[in-house]
Amino acid sequence: MKLIRDFIILLACLLAGKGIAALLPFAFPGSIIGLLLLFLLLNFQLIPLPWVHDGGLLILRHMALLFIPVAAGLLGYVDVLSQGLGLIIGAAFSGLVLILLVVGRLYQRMQP
Repeated sequence: MKLIRDFIILLACLLAGKGIAALLPFAFPGSIIGLLLLFLLLNFQLIPLPWVHDGGLLILRHMALLFIPVAAGLLGYVDVLSQGLGLIIGAAFSGLVLILLVVGRLYQRMQP
């Protein structure tokens, strides 16, 4: 019964986020809005954490299964991905280096 309550709360936040996204004049993912809504509800303690904890853990435990359809969909674009593979790897690596440099610099500035 507890997992049903957890999933109902998570689903309600998702559907509310999708509803808000439909009202916006620009395109924005409803799932992100739902996640922000859940964060705000938990942050302001309108929903206690134990109400969604077990359902969230169950979803996180099986998250790898949720990425299988995405990976299978990418197989249809192997030719496009292989053409830009160098660019993709270069962008990922340069982004990683940039993030490490910025975080390192901020850490150094925050130390007394």
